[in-house]
Amino acid sequence: MKHMDNLISVIVPIYNVDRYLRQCIESICRQTYQKLEIILVDDGSTDDSAYICDEYAEQDSRIKVLHKKNEGLVKARKDGLMLSSGQFIAYVDGDDWIEPDMYKCMYQIMESQDVDIVMCGRYEDTGDISKAIFHGVPEKRYGKEQLLDEIYPRMIVNHTFFEWGIFPSVWDKLFHRECVERFQLTVDEQIIMGEDAACTYPCLLNANSIYVVHKCLYHYRQTPTSMIKNIQNYKLERNQFQSLYHTVLQTLEKSMTIYDLREQWKKYVLFLMVPRADGLYKGYEKLNFLFPFPHVKRGSKIILYGAGTYGQRLYNYLSKTGFCKVVGWVDRNYIQLQRMGLPVNAPSFISEMQYDAIVIANMYKKSRTLLYHELSKKYPVDAIHLIDERLIFSSLTIKAFGLE
Repeated sequence: MKHMDNLISVIVPIYNVDRYLRQCIESICRQTYQKLEIILVDDGSTDDSAYICDEYAEQDSRIKVLHKKNEGLVKARKDGLMLSSGQFIAYVDGDDWIEPDMYKCMYQIMESQDVDIVMCGRYEDTGDISKAIFHGVPEKRYGKEQLLDEIYPRMIVNHTFFEWGIFPSVWDKLFHRECVERFQLTVDEQIIMGEDAACTYPCLLNANSIYVVHKCLYHYRQTPTSMIKNIQNYKLERNQFQSLYHTVLQTLEKSMTIYDLREQWKKYVLFLMVPRADGLYKGYEKLNFLFPFPHVKRGSKIILYGAGTYGQRLYNYLSKTGFCKVVGWVDRNYIQLQRMGLPVNAPSFISEMQYDAIVIANMYKKSRTLLYHELSKKYPVDAIHLIDERLIFSSLTIKAFGLE
């Protein structure tokens, strides 16, 4: 296939997102940078997504639609990439949207700075709340020497568990085709979490130059269904995570002469697996404490602080099993979360309840440390519990997750 110069191919994997799809497609069509090829990959949707794709294809000649059977996100991205003809590759998820100048801004940087990858900040949109999120490295150009000295040592895990260096997402980046193609096409199609990282980090490791811009150009929509992917088959999902870990590890081992990312990669996979330990930790149901909170014993009455991905996951598990009794669920963003249908209260609710433990369900070091300090001013310190990193990194945990 002949690749067209200056053409950006925007690949949009779509599965049952008809509620949000028009906003997504229109945000791409209205880009101030017009030299786009928009590839809508309908991954076997059973709602009106397929109809919406065809409707927009009739209105804009830049749009190509691929209707296919449902085979998952990774295969949809691969099929879209193989159908594309652009010199540059971008991705947008079907329930998200982008700022009007996203590709103009990124293309201009790509050309003026002569880099392989450009990446931007993003907005995380929860209801009416829009939060600006930035990569954990300074905004500038990085050549290979700077990548080796300044990026790779903190690319996945930015020194603490857990803090991002560079986000694994593919949708906040513009790639030179030659940089991304071989890594995207070799991602294991069975992976359902971590699929972006399986492409992005090997790609970055082999890039000669990148540019990080902190301007937020992408809107990542957070809903209860997007934040939580329920485990349908524990054994299957455990195998999928092990496949993610080992296949990418093999890829990273081939590039160890550039930089050794193996330890960072293990911590990243643990970061994904810990919130889902109820289905992924072998022998979880036999523990006499709530992993990874070793001092929160089975049967305790707890206040659960946090209703993000981890908090929702933990609340659902505890509500279903009664391992611990949740007497209260609180979050500072409780108003928006209530609008999303979650039974979350304000943090002040804690003072009204009788409890054995306050469990901070947060995987991010800075956030959970800040919460701990705030809570310790009002409530007994020995009742406040954070994740135990030593337990997470222990050989027992590594073995229980099947990552040895």
